[in-house]
Amino acid sequence: MALDPFVWLVALRFLLKSKTQTTLIVLGIALGVSVQFFLLALLGGLADSLIDKTVGSAPHIYVSPMDTQAKPVLQDPKRIRDHRAPLYRENQEIFSWSPYVNKLRANPLIMAITPVVNGGGFIQKGGANYSVLVKGIDPQNGFPIYRIKEKMIAGKPSISGSTVLIGKSIATKLGLQVGDSFYLLTSKGSGDFLIVSGIFDLGAEIANDLILMRLERAQALFGLSGVTGIEARVSIPFQAQSIAADAQRFFTRVKIESWQDRNRELLTALKSQSGSSSLIQFMVMVSITLGIASVLGIVALQKSKQLGILKAMGATNAQTAGIFVVQGFLLGLIGGVLGILLGFWMGVGFTQATAKSGVSYGLAITPYNILFPFILATVCSTLAAGFPARKAAKLSPVEVIRNG
Repeated sequence: MALDPFVWLVALRFLLKSKTQTTLIVLGIALGVSVQFFLLALLGGLADSLIDKTVGSAPHIYVSPMDTQAKPVLQDPKRIRDHRAPLYRENQEIFSWSPYVNKLRANPLIMAITPVVNGGGFIQKGGANYSVLVKGIDPQNGFPIYRIKEKMIAGKPSISGSTVLIGKSIATKLGLQVGDSFYLLTSKGSGDFLIVSGIFDLGAEIANDLILMRLERAQALFGLSGVTGIEARVSIPFQAQSIAADAQRFFTRVKIESWQDRNRELLTALKSQSGSSSLIQFMVMVSITLGIASVLGIVALQKSKQLGILKAMGATNAQTAGIFVVQGFLLGLIGGVLGILLGFWMGVGFTQATAKSGVSYGLAITPYNILFPFILATVCSTLAAGFPARKAAKLSPVEVIRNG
């Protein structure tokens, strides 16, 4: 039935005979598909942009010391409690960090991993103190985590004993350039003169208040023999949570977190956004389906005399029903193609308009975002033709011709 030339010929003739009606249906489908494609592409691009700004130049997995928790006073009645000892102590260092690095590095999804020393400090210049973040890393493994080579805006990505890299915010606010020296006073009270070898821009304001130096230099400045944490980058960011959870089962003395654990509000917002988009798309497709079913139902009534004559001439019930199924399929196919093109045009226009106002959004043009609304529209349109198809199949040629 589906490949019957007779069915396709009659279906095309019915569509071409009612050009205005056909055009309106196709336009309705095209508008629905364009809205779907536009929402998928725009929200997908927005999600990619937000995630890139959040973790594009940041670690995906963090290993930090496990904090010492308070113990109940009455746990051991015979024990005399020392009131001078704090109930809660924040551990500062990881001393034997190699097993954690080796465990995570064994995972093929880990692109780069490095032990780090994190701390705070002040740059003293012109009688003022400017608060900064300090991070000691292994350059070979740490630079890929922050994509330093891609983010350099001046100088070269190189750190040694006294040379460091500084963020754009530090350079702008203090007027520092490549080759300049400055005095860094750490939160521990120690300090030293450092030389700027390069300036980077990681995008986020807080990330650009960062000073990168060698791990050994940071350990000496902060008086540490271990490290304050371990950071890693994953080739597939959304796999970070499962990798962190798997590693956490092996180690109890450290806390292993993913970027998802530290950005739950962002992920919740993205899920809510996706849910709203899905609801809108569902309502659009329901409207399209009901509209097509209604219009083709009217067509079946209008063409009842012609259908009765066709059945009297030998057309089977399956062929008569197939005429409307083919019409629904063709309407969905044509409307789907036009809808994708219209949605792409809408997306490009929207991004260009927002770019002029200083806000940049990208479009996620993926095979899924293209094929999903197109296939859904075609399937829904074909299914919508089921009601008039059954109605046409039940027509009695004798009664139609007698009452015609």
